[in-house]
Amino acid sequence: MAIDEAELAEQGRFARKVLLQDIPWNTEIFNDLVERYYGAGLPHASLLLGNEGTGKRPLAYRLAKFLLCKSPNKKQTKLSSFCDNCHSCQLMDAGSHPDYFVCDQEAKGKQIKIDLVRKVNDFLAKTPQISACQVVQIYPVEAMNLNASNALLKTLEEPSGESYLFLMAERLGSVLPTIRSRTQRINLHPPAIELALSWLSGQMPGTAADDLTQALRQCGGGPLKAQAWLRNGLLAQDSAYINLMQTWLGGSQPLQDVSRGLSKYELLDTINWWASFSLDIMKVGMGAEAHQLSHPHQLEWFQQLAATVSRLKLLTLQHKLQEIAGRLAAGQGNYNPSLLIESMLLDWQQSFSS
Repeated sequence: MAIDEAELAEQGRFARKVLLQDIPWNTEIFNDLVERYYGAGLPHASLLLGNEGTGKRPLAYRLAKFLLCKSPNKKQTKLSSFCDNCHSCQLMDAGSHPDYFVCDQEAKGKQIKIDLVRKVNDFLAKTPQISACQVVQIYPVEAMNLNASNALLKTLEEPSGESYLFLMAERLGSVLPTIRSRTQRINLHPPAIELALSWLSGQMPGTAADDLTQALRQCGGGPLKAQAWLRNGLLAQDSAYINLMQTWLGGSQPLQDVSRGLSKYELLDTINWWASFSLDIMKVGMGAEAHQLSHPHQLEWFQQLAATVSRLKLLTLQHKLQEIAGRLAAGQGNYNPSLLIESMLLDWQQSFSS
């Protein structure tokens, strides 16, 4: 099939629009970093750390656009953001700035390999073409394999010219200590629930308040992830997960049928959902109320499960799910999805056996 260049260009414009949307809970961080830029200066390499959906990529993009902005007398007037009018800002809007480089996964769950990091190093070895500096964005850092991480170390240790690297991660423990020690950490936290719901309702007009709340619960409080979760129809997927697990743990459907139903979905989505599911059961076992759960409407069922589960087996299962999720997110999990799902379903069944 021929590539529709107009469609690709439109997709690019939409992606940049998403990156530049207002993220109010990160405004203070952006302003602090701009102030630091005019004062002691920004570090050569920063590690933006936060849950998925807290706005790491929009923050990194806005910082890049600000740093590359060529507004006259920018430093003298202490411009509080990018001007949106200069040639540099126009190139960023068009997605063709020669001094801006994005190092990203080829696809979700794929590793960032050494060849791509070498392109980062080659890019930084050149002099800026338009702006006074160069900016590189790398996401997710956890997806870099060992060779790629080692290839980046020299650039982190010995920056060439005026350049800024924004590395982004969701799991600090999955980032090599050698990279952590060579970057300055910037922590991004999920906003308060009231702010998150207000922002999300503005992005998803007409969506029921209960659905917005459910999306935030399912997405660890990350509004951008919740926005994507709703737009991609994952509310219905969540209901399907509930139904499949009820039939499986209730013994009313054979392994192959439940496995086939779960295999329709992305493996990482399923593993993450199971982790949330197991956490809800643990919370109920410790006396949690409905509003403290990712699935508050399932409190009665969770109470039944919590009364019969082996806490030790459930805790072991939770740790296993977290490990698998980390490996999948980093592109390190060479799993057979069907076999893994069947194995995990049996683990679930055994957790409730006497």
